[in-house]
Amino acid sequence: MRAFCVMMSCLISCVVVGQEASDGQAKLAIELAKTEAKALEVFLDSEKLKWETEPLLRWTNPVSGQIYGDVYIWTLDGRPEAIASIYKWFSPHTHLATELQSLSESPLTMTRYGARAWSTGKGLEMKSLADAPAPSDRPYQRSRQMHSIAEEFIAKAEDRSDSTSTWNLRRLPKPIFRYQSEKRGIVDGAMFAFCQGNTNNPEVLLLLEARRRDGQTRWHYGLGRQNSLRFTVHRNGELIWDVPKLAPPWPAVNRPDQPYLVIKSQTAN
Repeated sequence: MRAFCVMMSCLISCVVVGQEASDGQAKLAIELAKTEAKALEVFLDSEKLKWETEPLLRWTNPVSGQIYGDVYIWTLDGRPEAIASIYKWFSPHTHLATELQSLSESPLTMTRYGARAWSTGKGLEMKSLADAPAPSDRPYQRSRQMHSIAEEFIAKAEDRSDSTSTWNLRRLPKPIFRYQSEKRGIVDGAMFAFCQGNTNNPEVLLLLEARRRDGQTRWHYGLGRQNSLRFTVHRNGELIWDVPKLAPPWPAVNRPDQPYLVIKSQTAN
């Protein structure tokens, strides 16, 4: 009995130590992500975008390893124009990665710690949903409309090493960001995230916007990646988006002239 108690005590101690280590890693990752995001200044033409200082998502992915990430956005007149998933590896890698995607229909530039780090053309194209019902005049009804429209989109990822293996991504039940911009003619907008498995790690982003043009308001959508895998998106069974695998070769995702960019940096654990 005494031996059993000693064994259980050791097991509990190991669990506590392991949890403390994980908590310490998560805290460090949060601090590093905040510091990195603060060092990024994003511009549309000469206008500096606003860094939204609170992360939209906080995620981990134990299937891939010991990794913790936060997701930040930069906005102009309320609309998200750039997004970054900033994550710290502890195992099997040790680097910090800043995974950027332009959400803008215009060219963007970015400095990192004062040095030019990104200069890209438009990151996505907002397309009209001509068959969708007209946006409601009531905000709560528009919210219901956006959820209903989002349910029509199915996103899939393709395995990096086996093109015959694909899986559905899980759409988070609520938008990760809601917005409007009177100056930009956006009556209402929402950004939805499609994630891997049960994680909050975004892989594909869906923007839905009620845009007012020429006296009429119509729903529009745009799609962006947050990974270098091949992705496809269907709406009501029709293929509407198909983007290729970007890596390997891995230098392909480090090109500062592309709308999707990954910046790696080494940090102490």
